[in-house]
Amino acid sequence: MIYFSGCHHFQHANIIIHCGRNFINVGQMNRYMIDVHNEIVKPEDTVYMLGDFFWGRNSRSGNSVKLESILKQMNGHKHLILGNHDEFSPFAYVNLGFESVHTSLMVEDFYLVHDPAVSCIDRRQKFLCSHVHDLFKKQKNVLNVGVDVWSYKPVSIDEAYKEFGYVEKSICY
Repeated sequence: MIYFSGCHHFQHANIIIHCGRNFINVGQMNRYMIDVHNEIVKPEDTVYMLGDFFWGRNSRSGNSVKLESILKQMNGHKHLILGNHDEFSPFAYVNLGFESVHTSLMVEDFYLVHDPAVSCIDRRQKFLCSHVHDLFKKQKNVLNVGVDVWSYKPVSIDEAYKEFGYVEKSICY
């Protein structure tokens, strides 16, 4: 199965305040998001993370170890669409556990981006994004797959198709 998610902001304590996340601290938030992810995503599944996966720069001591540890705990074949807070180099993300890193990507009928502002380019295209946290879940041709509007759960490709009104698009899975 294919899943999408985004804007986890692992290790970002202030995101709890900024987005009203109901966690006591960053450790509790990290653990909960990993557990929810693993309840849904199986080891053989593919998951696209639409940016802002981790909070912290490559130059800060220990951040690459923390990022690698989080990735190793999460099920699935993980691919990253870079977000505005993804500050490691693309090669570093691959070395730490992502199978691929992109600025945008087409997956089936969906154009994956971090920031939905790019959706203004072609309104005929269906976009999946994160970046906007809880500002909206769906607007016109854009579906926000960020954790803040999906109870921290990854969104299956079937759910994405249903949000756009497709009834039996992904029966072959």
